Amino acid sequence: MGASSLPRKNPFEGQGLVPGLTLHLEFTLGERQETMVTQVEHVDEQELAVLVPMHRMRRQPLPVGQAISASYFKQRLEFTFVSTVRGHSSDGQHDLLDAPRLITSTERRGAFRLPTALRPSSLFRLVIDKENPSDDPTSADIEATLVDLSEGGVCLSTRIGAAMGERLGIQVELPLIGVMTARMKVVAIEEPLDSRRNRRVHCAFTDLGRPDRERIAKYLMRRQLEMRRRGQL
Repeated sequence: MGASSLPRKNPFEGQGLVPGLTLHLEFTLGERQETMVTQVEHVDEQELAVLVPMHRMRRQPLPVGQAISASYFKQRLEFTFVSTVRGHSSDGQHDLLDAPRLITSTERRGAFRLPTALRPSSLFRLVIDKENPSDDPTSADIEATLVDLSEGGVCLSTRIGAAMGERLGIQVELPLIGVMTARMKVVAIEEPLDSRRNRRVHCAFTDLGRPDRERIAKYLMRRQLEMRRRGQL
């Protein structure tokens, strides 16, 4: 994929930058701020090879020479670095980025998130009426699965489109705990990679009452205990 076919050492392995890692990319294109997600395929001292990002189910190669801000997660830390697009692989499947000179890390989200596989009983779009502070539900329910949950928000797996800043309403049954109801805001969107048909929609709660927050806390505690007993944590 790079200049040489001989395998090279990965000097960033200790920081979690390894093949198979999901990488979040941000860059400015003209006056637009672009956000994309891709997967690392190869790492060595000189370059990173990543899958060409997908946008609306089509490959969108990164512009050569483009400055990129990249981030990824490992355990409770978020790692970030800057790079430059140096080219593309001969088969057109990968973008090639300069290896990072410096990788910095910070604490990940303030709220602990736990993987789940919950189906909401109701998930719908909200319309914000400036003359009326209440939110009105619109259109039919959205088909989605909660793939993680915290006291601060959720991540949804869905084929339905979403927009940054969009408001959603959700109602979901937390097993053995009760029903949680909340309003939330879309804060990040991951378009699907080649092997994944659903996009990931990250949402932050904007209106979560104390009883619902306590239900989430109880559910997360119960789930963690179950996962520890099974050796999953």
